[in-house]
Amino acid sequence: MWCIVVVLITIKIYQGDQSFFEKHFNDAGWTEGESDWFKWLYHHLASLILWAFIPFLIIRFAFKQKISEYGWQLGDWKFGIKASLIAFVVMILPVYISSFNPEHREWYPLTSLATASVGYFALWGLSYLPHYIGWDFMFRGFVGIGMSNFYGKIGATGIQVIITVLLHIGKPMGETWGAAVAGVYLGWLTYRTGSVWWVILFHFYLGMLNTWMCA
Repeated sequence: MWCIVVVLITIKIYQGDQSFFEKHFNDAGWTEGESDWFKWLYHHLASLILWAFIPFLIIRFAFKQKISEYGWQLGDWKFGIKASLIAFVVMILPVYISSFNPEHREWYPLTSLATASVGYFALWGLSYLPHYIGWDFMFRGFVGIGMSNFYGKIGATGIQVIITVLLHIGKPMGETWGAAVAGVYLGWLTYRTGSVWWVILFHFYLGMLNTWMCA
């Protein structure tokens, strides 16, 4: 599992990053907004393929296990709905406050087209969701649940928190600290519900809320 995690993260950082798309596939005829849109779409789809689809295949054909054992199920959906609704309300104020941080506004929204209209915002959401599916299945499911069999839930939570915080380096400092706190909460939520879907829902909501407020 450690070898798989290291290899997939390294490929994502170098070949699955938006900077790789800019260097090799960017079209000079695109506007700045279009260029941003396509490079981030590439980034998000790479997350889905490298951090969800490939682990699916490994779990099914190499480990001979079901992906539901790694949280790919609704789990305790009643608790998941309650936790999500509470988190949706609680996170509005922190995200609103962070949207006034100049460092944060330099990063978000990732493309100006994301909030050009309600239609573009919805389309951006569809292109953004694959990233969260890949990210949270990889770190809350594959690492968080998978490694809990070897290190226990506390140990596995610590591992996924360390990895996700390191992957946030270079982003706004507040977001990196937030990744540490969120990593603990999202790890717990995954164990409590037995599902990564409530984590994906929360993380996606947070990303879209942040996009809207920063714009």
